[in-house]
Amino acid sequence: MIACLRTVAVPPEQRQDYLAWIREGRAVREAHGILAELVLEPSSGDGETVVLTIWPSHEVFDAWIATPERDELTVSEMHQAVEYRPITRYDVAGGYLNLTGLADHEPTSPNQEDLP
Repeated sequence: MIACLRTVAVPPEQRQDYLAWIREGRAVREAHGILAELVLEPSSGDGETVVLTIWPSHEVFDAWIATPERDELTVSEMHQAVEYRPITRYDVAGGYLNLTGLADHEPTSPNQEDLP
């Protein structure tokens, strides 16, 4: 299993649209093997967003990168509205996931209830 981290500069006026874009792309990413995607923001509200994705392997991630569906996402208006930094890959060497706990506490945006 691998984890990929990527810092993203999201303009404040694009934040809600960016989070919606991530949610809307879930099905296509899951169809290509993604296991998890978390958008992390500094608790202080000061700093850049970090996107953490989890994949079964480097091969699955590389296959996703080469798909036309991923290309379509990267040329989208929303993708172009934010500034992406390089992706850093990490091999998962240990640890655990509390799947029951995660299911009970699905991450949500503090302002998600404001979205249509």
